[in-house]
Amino acid sequence: MQLSKIRIKNYRLLIDAELDVDAKTTLIVGRNNTAKTSCFECLATVLTGRGFSYDDYPLQKRDELYSKIMQFMEKKINYEELYEQLEKISLEFLVDYSLDKPEDNLGALSPFIIDVDENTAVAIIRAENRLIMDEKSLWKFLENGYYKDGVFAPDDEEVHDIISSGFNKMFEMSIYAINPNSKTDVQIKSHKELNELFPFYVIPAERTLGEDGSQNGNSLGKLISNYFDISEDELDATVAGEVKKLREIVGKANKDVQKRSDNLLSAIISKAVGFGYPNGEELQLGVTTKLKIDDQIKNQSILSYSLGKDMESLPSKYNGLGYKNLIKMEFMLAAFARDIEKYGTTCIPLLLIEEPESHMHPQMQHTFAEYLEKFLATISNVSIQTFLTSHSAHIANTMDFSKIRYAQKSKFGVVYKNLNVFAQNNAESMDFIKKYLTLSRCDLFFADKIIFVEGASERILLPDMIDKCDKNGEFGSQICRLPAQYYALIEIGGAYAYKFIPFADFLDIPCLILTDLDSVLNKKSVPVSQGETTSNATIKWWMRKHMGLQESDKVKIKLTDITSLSLKDKTRGKCHIEFQTEENGLCGHSLEEAIRNVNRIYYNLEANSTEENLEFKEKCKTDFALNLICDNPNYIIPDYIKSGLIWLNNQKVFE
Repeated sequence: MQLSKIRIKNYRLLIDAELDVDAKTTLIVGRNNTAKTSCFECLATVLTGRGFSYDDYPLQKRDELYSKIMQFMEKKINYEELYEQLEKISLEFLVDYSLDKPEDNLGALSPFIIDVDENTAVAIIRAENRLIMDEKSLWKFLENGYYKDGVFAPDDEEVHDIISSGFNKMFEMSIYAINPNSKTDVQIKSHKELNELFPFYVIPAERTLGEDGSQNGNSLGKLISNYFDISEDELDATVAGEVKKLREIVGKANKDVQKRSDNLLSAIISKAVGFGYPNGEELQLGVTTKLKIDDQIKNQSILSYSLGKDMESLPSKYNGLGYKNLIKMEFMLAAFARDIEKYGTTCIPLLLIEEPESHMHPQMQHTFAEYLEKFLATISNVSIQTFLTSHSAHIANTMDFSKIRYAQKSKFGVVYKNLNVFAQNNAESMDFIKKYLTLSRCDLFFADKIIFVEGASERILLPDMIDKCDKNGEFGSQICRLPAQYYALIEIGGAYAYKFIPFADFLDIPCLILTDLDSVLNKKSVPVSQGETTSNATIKWWMRKHMGLQESDKVKIKLTDITSLSLKDKTRGKCHIEFQTEENGLCGHSLEEAIRNVNRIYYNLEANSTEENLEFKEKCKTDFALNLICDNPNYIIPDYIKSGLIWLNNQKVFE
């Protein structure tokens, strides 16, 4: 059995979100403030039974909350209608046990299976924040905010204070088992039953690493010393013998030190005490000390790092934070694995790891993501379902697409997009996209906007061109202009950029493609004025879409049809394409030619230059770009790039 889906409603930005859960590892990626951490906190709130707070209720739903309560207090709707119409915070678990055999023990899941259909293999569990005050109590609780001297006169500020401060008095979390075949057939369950089904563990992003060597509840040394508090039968077999030996040594040392210290201290006391008391006929003074070496070991043990020889070592704080973060997570994971052994295989352990990449260099991040599942399998025979959140392109690129969920934010809330759905619907492009993301450090999962560029020259020049456009006032007076927006600059080339267009559409990210016109005649590269069509695969793809042709259609696309595209024709949804256009009477064939065309003085070109004069003959495009920035900082930006950047600047991220 496994958790297959989570549905969250009316929790912060998660207005109506559905998260497909992988059987082993689910990675949630996305821009900042896209409810990745909120998902974890909602799960933790439900599984610990803490209850939801007023701050958890979505801002965009609060007007409706107040409106419904006002209608009740104004006696426009009755209590039953209020109860039904109030939108509740809820979290729903879908558990799939279709792979279990009929004779298998479903253990902790059994209380939540309430249907009698043998063909049903899904259990639905819902945690819901429901109104618990009865009608009379609710009226009394709210009355002062709505009535003055018996007259209906709502005071918005007082009403807000009453509801916000008393939210947990009005609402309480309840757990239900729901019949998948009849959603009205529900049974109330206990938090104890839910906890037995879903033992869980959270490793938060803020992990105290004990950098100063001190012992605190979260330090590495503390995690190690906790082995003293574990009974031997709960210890892993590989370390149980060594821990037992250590305990025997400590026990013997305790007795020896206890006896010797008692004798020595008693002798000191008997010789030091005077004034005739106690005399020989009375009870004599002695000293009994309570020494526990194991306490010293537990409280004073800290990690150190040595060469493995001699007696030399360095304290923990001298080692890198990345290694300490990794070591700490290993100990925490081992502790969780040990704790869930008592549940056996009849539960569904959930492990939540927030931003594991903290302090790790890229290769370490890659290794962590690649071996996490293998590591968990070695420390526990219980199948653990892991949830990760990350801002690391290295972790995202390591994980298989089937495990990645993209958190997309809009003004209507956050939804979790299953990248496996895209993979199944775009099989022809997936091999390339997967290979590209694996080979290239790609940040598109974490960007607000994307710029696909042709090659090295664009990649070098675009950041400078963006700043130059901003300083020249091209982006208007809006507060957050393109230089301050989170855009990803991806070098992909005109031969492949079109493969990413459906992916950008799926992620719903504004996307600008800057590519080359690549005019050809009889498959030979020629100046634009002599060109018959283009060799650029992305432009061809775009034109077939524009003309309503099948992608497999091999009809020759006229270059004049391409160059006559309007600004509107260059936009499809949230994606926009730009290529060289005519300036100063000529049209460049590539970026380099377009730059030479509009910066003729710098390149010693006459006013009456021809396309042949614009031809780029240098061997290294990178040198061309660097020389332009260094030697001619006041260069002019070609119109097609300027037009594309202005379009991208004006795109809204949340719609």
